Amino acid sequence: MEWLQVDGKEIPLLEAPQKYEAPPRRIAYVLFKQKRLIALVFIALSLPVFLYLLFTPTEYTASAKVLIKPSREFLNVSPTSAIGSISMSPSPEVINTEIQIIKSPELAARLAREIPFPDDSSDRKRGEADIESDGRRIRGYLRAAPVRNSNLIQITVTSPYQQEWAVNVVNRAADLYLEHHVKVHKTPGVGEFYDEQEKKLLAELLKAEDALKNFQTKEKIIDAAQEVSADLGALASFERTLKETDSAIRETEQKITVLGDQLKQQKATISSNTNITVNPVYVQIQNRLTTLQLERDSLLQRYTADDRHVKDKEKEIDELKKQLETVKQTAVGSESISINEVHRRILNELLGARVQLQALNEKKTSLTRQVESYSSAASDKKRKGFEYDRLLREVTTKKDSLDLYKKKGEEARISDAMDERKFSNAYVLERATLPLPRAGFSMVLLTVLTILISMGAAIAAAFGVEYFNSTLRNEADIEDQIGLPVLATIQSYGDFNPAPFK
Repeated sequence: MEWLQVDGKEIPLLEAPQKYEAPPRRIAYVLFKQKRLIALVFIALSLPVFLYLLFTPTEYTASAKVLIKPSREFLNVSPTSAIGSISMSPSPEVINTEIQIIKSPELAARLAREIPFPDDSSDRKRGEADIESDGRRIRGYLRAAPVRNSNLIQITVTSPYQQEWAVNVVNRAADLYLEHHVKVHKTPGVGEFYDEQEKKLLAELLKAEDALKNFQTKEKIIDAAQEVSADLGALASFERTLKETDSAIRETEQKITVLGDQLKQQKATISSNTNITVNPVYVQIQNRLTTLQLERDSLLQRYTADDRHVKDKEKEIDELKKQLETVKQTAVGSESISINEVHRRILNELLGARVQLQALNEKKTSLTRQVESYSSAASDKKRKGFEYDRLLREVTTKKDSLDLYKKKGEEARISDAMDERKFSNAYVLERATLPLPRAGFSMVLLTVLTILISMGAAIAAAFGVEYFNSTLRNEADIEDQIGLPVLATIQSYGDFNPAPFK
């Protein structure tokens, strides 16, 4: 307790009450104060839920699982014989497509026609409108969803009707899905189409073969390719021979030219025996020249080289030397004349070359005519060969197409047989069996959740009302409003009886 000094006296100060109450006490205060509101909110929230749970019929869920395994390639109309590869892992698009087949109106209508609802009267005859209406109802119960991380599709039927009805519907839905799967992926009329095309191609093949035979008979061609090849081979041989002949002609002409030049250089006759004697004139001039040289030498001993006598001798000696050069040293005494063998041999070769040149020219003329003949024949046969090849190619193409359509027709028949046996890429992996599990949550869990949620909402409403209430309820509210401490409170009013004012 604190004391205050006033005029020398100590006056005790009264302690104000605690500002706030303890949390548990305050919570209890709110709960007891708003107990009626809490009860009303709890009843208002829980009662409709309890009534719904009480009067809602029990639903059961029947489920079946279908495995999507693309192990079969469905036959389609294709212009080629190529078969695409089969993916062993279906894509999400493929799974969604199969789900749409399961949820299709046609499948639901067949279910409604085969398995009527339990509430339908057995005596009432249903029309198409009734069946369509029942199909829409079944589509509301029927669900199909992919199983995560697998190639499975789960088909479920959640229904308030009998468990046997739900089992029958979901199992029949799986069976009908297999039929619709084959029907959707199959191309109708493939076998008939290939049979019609096979007959048509057979008629066209017979027509093409007749055209080829008529052409061979008319043009007298057995095998155009071999005949053209033979003519071209002969033409090439003659052209090669013609080129060799041209080369031989040029060589022969050059040989004739060379032999003519050689023949001009050779005499027709030659001296075979000749007697040679010394020319007396040459000997006489040689002796006179020797005498003059001796006389010059004698003069040089007496005179100089520039002397007139010496120069005269030199001049005479030079004239004799010039005269000596014009005189032959020897002279023919007797000579025998004979034929020149070299001239004769060259002449014979020249005459032979001329004869050979004439023969080569005649051969060239003949080869030229043969080359022109074979060239014209090869061109004509080649032109005919083009038509022959076209007709033969048409026959071959018709045969290949006919074989292809026969193969396709056989594949179509095999595919139809597989369809009849219901071989497809979908298999019912799991069927629905009794007893069925209850759909949704259990009644106990729903009741507990309803109680907890309703009670929580009621308590929250009580605290919300208390929070927004502006009435002064205790000392703490007064202190919060005026900002001053409360000095004292009157806890009991039993003995207080104030006098009336006068």
